[in-house]
Amino acid sequence: MSEYVLSAFIFGLTAGFKPGPLGIVVIQQTLAHGLKYGIRASLAPIITDGPIIFVALAILTQFKDITLFVGILSFFGGIYLLWLSLKILKLKEINVSKSLETPTSLATAIKVNLLSPNPYLFWFTVGGAYLARGNKTESMVFVAVAIGTLVLSKMVVAWVASNFREFLDSRAYLWVMYILGGLLSIFGFMLLNQSYNIFFK
Repeated sequence: MSEYVLSAFIFGLTAGFKPGPLGIVVIQQTLAHGLKYGIRASLAPIITDGPIIFVALAILTQFKDITLFVGILSFFGGIYLLWLSLKILKLKEINVSKSLETPTSLATAIKVNLLSPNPYLFWFTVGGAYLARGNKTESMVFVAVAIGTLVLSKMVVAWVASNFREFLDSRAYLWVMYILGGLLSIFGFMLLNQSYNIFFK
């Protein structure tokens, strides 16, 4: 049992602090709306990973190659991240008391996580292997620890971002938004490139 707890903790911690689309959304929402919204965005894996785990287990029992699935997911994920990036980069001014012209924090984070291949790749490979190898109790503990650690790590990221928020004047704040938007676009192009390589190379 300790192997499952320790492994899940390390996986969740690594995914939580690793730069990625969901992490950027957590930071962007925290800076734009406050810590409460960053924490809301951090909760996305609780909603998304459960269905992903069931899908992974169902598909893994039927297919050995998930390349086509990852390619399609990467394409739509890349398109969505580019759209979200464009909304941020089009900002002309910042008004902290008003919401940015983007969906609510949790809805945005859920879409980003569902359209990102990262959770699928994890649960289809490493996570799926642990679930297949362990008994029912070990599998449930692995899932709970992995997702719980991931969510708590994202909340820490939101808290850190929130502490810097008050020190930003409007110009610096706007440029931070531009940087985050640019990073989202990079991830978007990376996903599109991954999809292109899968289908055309």
